[in-house]
Amino acid sequence: MTAECRAALSRWHAAAVAAVQGERVFKDYASVIDGSFCFERGDRQIRFSLPSHGGRLRLIGIGKASLGMARGFRACLQKAGHDVDDGVLIVRDAPSRVGSVERPEPWEILLGNHPYPGIESERAARRLLEFIDVPRPEDRFIILLSGGASALCALPAPGITLDEKRRATLEVMNSGAPIDQINRVRQQLSAIKGGRLAARLAPAQFLTLAISDVPGDDPLVIGSAPTWSEELARGGGRYAVIATLDDALDAAARAAGSEGFEVITLGRCIDGFVEDETIRVIREIQRRSVRNTGRRPTAIIAGGEPLVRIRGPGRGGRAQEFALRLGLALAGHDPALGLDRISGLVAGTDGSDGPTLAAGAFFDGLTQSRAHQAKIDPVRSLDESDAGSALETLGDLFITGPTGTNVADVLMVVIPSH
Repeated sequence: MTAECRAALSRWHAAAVAAVQGERVFKDYASVIDGSFCFERGDRQIRFSLPSHGGRLRLIGIGKASLGMARGFRACLQKAGHDVDDGVLIVRDAPSRVGSVERPEPWEILLGNHPYPGIESERAARRLLEFIDVPRPEDRFIILLSGGASALCALPAPGITLDEKRRATLEVMNSGAPIDQINRVRQQLSAIKGGRLAARLAPAQFLTLAISDVPGDDPLVIGSAPTWSEELARGGGRYAVIATLDDALDAAARAAGSEGFEVITLGRCIDGFVEDETIRVIREIQRRSVRNTGRRPTAIIAGGEPLVRIRGPGRGGRAQEFALRLGLALAGHDPALGLDRISGLVAGTDGSDGPTLAAGAFFDGLTQSRAHQAKIDPVRSLDESDAGSALETLGDLFITGPTGTNVADVLMVVIPSH
C-alpha cells in the first residue's frame, strides 16, 4: 500500500470521526430558544425546557464521548446566557485539557474500567447515585450517553457481586454475541441499567442525549439503557440520538468523493461473524473491481461491528482481525483480477479496537506475501486471536489515540482504476 493511499484512508476516517464528535455535534445542531434546549439534525428533533424558579440544571455523562458532549452542551447553553449547575461525568480516558480559571468546568470527572467493568466502574456508579441524591421536581437532568457506558458505570444488582457480573459479561462477549444480547445480560445483572437509573431521577424531569454505537440505534440497547425502558417509551419519555454510524459513513463518503473517487456506500452492513463478513466484502470488492474500468478510482464505504470468537490469548480486536482476514482473502484470488492492488482500512471510531491502543489496521492485496517475508504465519495468528501482533510486525496498525466518540467501526476500501 502506498503512503498516499494510507494518507487518504486516514483522512476519510478522520472525517467520519469529526462528524460524530460531541462538541462539534452540539455546535452544529443544538441551540437554546425561548428557555428551551433544542436539537435538530435531519429528522432527529427534540425540545426540552430548561429549569426555572430555583431549579437546577444537572449533567450526567456516561461513556467515551461524555466529556466532549458535556463541553459542547455547555457551550450551547452559554451562548444563550445559561449554564450547567453541576454534574458528574464517567469516562474512559483522563481529560486532555481542563476548564479555564475564568470559567471552570462545573462537573466532577470519574474514570471507569473498559472494555470490562471493574472496581473503578463500581465506584463511579456509587458516586453517581450520591450525586443524584434526592432530586426535586423543579430540577432538570441532562444525561449524555455514549459507547462504553455499560462497562464504565457498573453497579451489580442486589445479591450479585462485581466479579460474578464481570465473569458473566466476559463469557457472553467472548462467545461472539451481538451487542443487543450482551446489553440485555448486562441489564439483568445491574442495579442501574434497564431504566433503573431513570427511576432514581424522579420526580425531576430529564432528557437523554445519546451518541449511538449499536445497530438500529435502539435506546433500549445504547449503553444498556440506564434511563430508558418500555414503560418510559410508552409514557413519552424524552430521548434523542444525536449522532450515529450513518453520520460517520456519510462524512467519510463525502471526503472520498471530494478527492475524486467514485464512492460506493454500503451503509451499516457489517454485523455478522468476521469470517462471513470477509467473504461478503471480498465478493463486493471483486464485483466492483471487474467493473472499475473508468478513469476514477473507487472507494467502498461501509460500517458496523463484526462479531469475533475469542480462540486464544493473543492481542487484537475485531477490526484488526477483520483487516487481517481481508488481506489474506485478497491474496487468494486469480492475479488477473487485480485484487493485489486493493487497499483498505478497518478501524473503530473511538480510537481503540478491543483492549488495544490501536484503532484498527490497514490491509492490502500483498498482506499475505508481506507476512511470509516477515516469517509470520497469519493463519496461526488468527487461530490464536493474535491479529494485532502480526499487524504490528507488518507496520499495518492504525493508531489515532482516543477520539472522544464512538459509533462502531468503519471499513474503507480503495479500488484503483484499470
